[in-house]
Amino acid sequence: MTDTNATYISRGVIIHTADSNGRDLGVSHDARSLALSVLFRVSKENAFASSALRVAFGQNRGMGPADRGLATELVYGVLRRRGLLDQAIAAASGRRIKDIDPKLLDVLRLGAYQILYLDRIPPHAAVSTAVELAKKRRAGRGASFVNAVLRRLAQAPVIPPPAPRDEDPEQHLADVGSLPRGLAHRLMADLGEAEALAFAQASLEPGPLTLRANLLRTTQAELQAEVGGTAGALPWAVRLPHAGGALPAELAAVKEGRATPQDEASMQVVALLDPQPGERILDLCAAPGGKTTHAAELMQDQGEVVAHDRLPARLARVAQAARRLGLTSVQTSEALPPAEPTFDRVLVDAPCSGLGTLRRHPEIRWRLSDKDVAELTVTQAEVLAQGAARLRPGGTLVYSVCTVTRAEGEAQLAALEGSFEVQEILRTGPHQEGAPDGFFAARLIKRG
Repeated sequence: MTDTNATYISRGVIIHTADSNGRDLGVSHDARSLALSVLFRVSKENAFASSALRVAFGQNRGMGPADRGLATELVYGVLRRRGLLDQAIAAASGRRIKDIDPKLLDVLRLGAYQILYLDRIPPHAAVSTAVELAKKRRAGRGASFVNAVLRRLAQAPVIPPPAPRDEDPEQHLADVGSLPRGLAHRLMADLGEAEALAFAQASLEPGPLTLRANLLRTTQAELQAEVGGTAGALPWAVRLPHAGGALPAELAAVKEGRATPQDEASMQVVALLDPQPGERILDLCAAPGGKTTHAAELMQDQGEVVAHDRLPARLARVAQAARRLGLTSVQTSEALPPAEPTFDRVLVDAPCSGLGTLRRHPEIRWRLSDKDVAELTVTQAEVLAQGAARLRPGGTLVYSVCTVTRAEGEAQLAALEGSFEVQEILRTGPHQEGAPDGFFAARLIKRG
């Protein structure tokens, strides 16, 4: 007798279980309802998907790993591929997206994502649960509309082809990368056509889960063995296997201070700073504390790391992270230290557009405007000047942003040309080996 149950997976995550006839055996419905509520918060309240999911999981503590894996996959998948999904929905419905009832759009996107992107999931299961969700939203006859559109899409699951690259390269990039055209224009201008295309395509995939070993309490090899991961490119990095709905913060190694979830690009920024034992270091814009605590660990917790952030609640997260890791060298300060050149090294991890983290914060692609970038560059220049004023002659300044725009990266260094020497530039992106987040960072030495 053969096993009649089948597990449907997407990129290694168990997301749905059905019998040989395609009947749903559990999982799924609560996960889809939760995903819809998170998408509503993202679109209507400008919430970040990561924080909205964290809150939703906290309110549904009985939800198992498979359900959490599905909810996470749905939320991030819909946000990453919204442009592509909308093309498919428009083609299947015969309507422009702006003419579809907003109450139904996320329901349609959830259903379309399952049909088009989740491996082997029964289309009728995606359709039926979407219809139930539409009914719950009290969208009048909308449930019938959802049923008709998704059934049509299930019968012909095709995304319209992208614009020809040679005729309209910007629209081609927008179509292939599921981007608004304005963002496609910016990426092409800043990265060039080929790299922008590689960046956009890589940003459609989930980001890797990576831990930073706290070398004061463990080793890379010990942490690797504990979590079943693989060694990253840096001596502290351990790449996790796909968590399948488990949260890295729930791992014992993280709870007990042996590790911190952190992308390898972020680790590279602190490596560029190269903090040494006994030094005095300033970390401006320090929250949530990943780079602050990494600097303290590399200093062997000997010296002083002053962590500053304007918002007390965010600064409290830095202090909490330091306590979890057993670090005593981290001092938090709501007040900006006096403008005196007393620090050996200064890290300016400035507020930015976050385009380098599109995999982890896919909602950014649908929100960011040219005005936002222009306003951020003003803030970045101010913070960079504050950091420069507090660094001693001969000291090291590292400026970093988790974005790939030139206005937020190279262009910010021009103001320091007379008093600083650029020693090293770091550029990373998800299209590179190891799939790090997209960062720009510069290591500068202050002239005497």
